[in-house]
Parts: sequence; structure tokens; C-alpha cells
Amino acid sequence: MSSSVLAALLGWLIALVIFFGCIVLLRYIQHRERMALIVRGIDPNTLRKERRGAGVLRAGLITAMVGLALTVGLYPIGFMLPQSFTAAPFHFGPWLLPGLIPLGVGSALVISYYLGQDGHLPHQGAKSGEPEVKEHTEIDLGSDTE
Repeated sequence: MSSSVLAALLGWLIALVIFFGCIVLLRYIQHRERMALIVRGIDPNTLRKERRGAGVLRAGLITAMVGLALTVGLYPIGFMLPQSFTAAPFHFGPWLLPGLIPLGVGSALVISYYLGQDGHLPHQGAKSGEPEVKEHTEIDLGSDTE
């Protein structure tokens, strides 16, 4: 094998090690966070449900925006190719698929986030524009020392 092939293989190997190392590190951090919650007496499953929704929305927005950027960036290719390749209206063609696929996946994630909500807003009890007031009870610490 030539040295350039070995260098390319070594580069891919290093990239894979870094990728899987990051995955293992993130999993370890999640494990430590979960154990810390259990030690403090907090049920980690309740927090996971709240975070999952925000994560789906964030992932959907990122994926959709990357797909939109790729689609816009690849659109001018339709004007550069010969007329036989661009017979479709508006110069659409298969070169737009690398952008349209993530755009569709991201849109589906965003839609699933909004369809998966329980139908209640975080401050449903409060009127619009007014802060939510919680009731409290007073404890009498008075005359036990007599």
C-alpha cells in the first residue's frame, strides 16, 4: 500500500475513534447525572420526559435548517446543467435531494413535537400577562416554650 492510502485510512480511523469517544463520554455524563438525581431523591424519569420534547424540537429545527440551506445552495446547479437535464419546471432535479430529504425529516420532527404535546400550556392556570400566584400556609411557631 502506498503512504497516501495509509494516511487516508489512519485519518478515518482517528475520526471514528473521536466520534465513538464522544458518544461514550456523553453516555457517561448522562449516567453520572442520573445517579446524582437518584442520590438526591429525584425521579430521573420525570425530567427525561420534559427534556425529550425540547430535544425533538431542537433536532427538528437544526435538521430542517440544514436541509433548507442545502436546497438553496444546490438550486443554482439547475441553471448550470444542459437543457436536457433540466426539463422539469423551475430547474428542479435530483441534485436537490440532499437538501430536500433533511428538510422533510426536520419538518416531520417539528410537527411531531407539536402533535405530541398534551394540550396544556406551562402556565395554564394563570391569566395572560399576570404572574401565577401560589398559595402558602403559615406555620405557628409561637407559644410552645411556656
